[in-house]
Amino acid sequence: MNPAYFAVISLQEILQTLVHEMVHAWQFHFGKPGRRGYHNREWADKMEAVGLMPSSNSAPGGARTGEKMGDYALEGGLFLAATEKLLAQGFGISWLDRIPVAVSETSTSATASGGTLGAPLGAEVSSLIHVPVDKNRSNRIKYRCPSCASQAWGKPNLRLLCGEMTCDAAPLLPADG
Repeated sequence: MNPAYFAVISLQEILQTLVHEMVHAWQFHFGKPGRRGYHNREWADKMEAVGLMPSSNSAPGGARTGEKMGDYALEGGLFLAATEKLLAQGFGISWLDRIPVAVSETSTSATASGGTLGAPLGAEVSSLIHVPVDKNRSNRIKYRCPSCASQAWGKPNLRLLCGEMTCDAAPLLPADG
C-alpha cells in the first residue's frame, strides 16, 4: 500500500486494498497461491467470502481471476458491513504523504452501486497538501560546447573548455535545460 495515495483516494478504497492484500496473506499461509502475480480461483472465492468481488476491470462484468486484478465491494457483504461500522466509530487514516500523487477521476475500485462510503480522505486534509513547484532546485547547471554540442554538468560560473580535438578548446556555454 502506497501512502502517497492516502490523501487522494477514498477511505473505502484504502480499506479494500488492505483486505485484498490480507486475502493474499491468508492464501500464502493456508491455501495454495498461484504462480507469481496470478489471482486464482481459491483467492477469488475468499475475496467473495469477505465481501469483495474480484474483477479484472474493478467493476461488475470483469473476469474473476487473472494477472492484474481489482475488486469492488458487494452490497450486503461483510466488507461493507465492517467498513460502515468502522466509519461510524470515527475510524480514519492518520498518516498521509504531504505530496500526494496525481490521480485521474476514474476510480480504481467502486461499490457495486457505483458509490463509495464517506468523503475522500483528501477533502479533510487539503490544507496539509502542498503541490510541488516546478522550480530548478539543483545546484548545478548544464554546459554545452557551441562547436560539437558536447555537454557537461557543473556548479554555476564554471569556466570549462571543450576537450575535443576539432573544437580547439572552445569555451562551454551554459545550456538551456
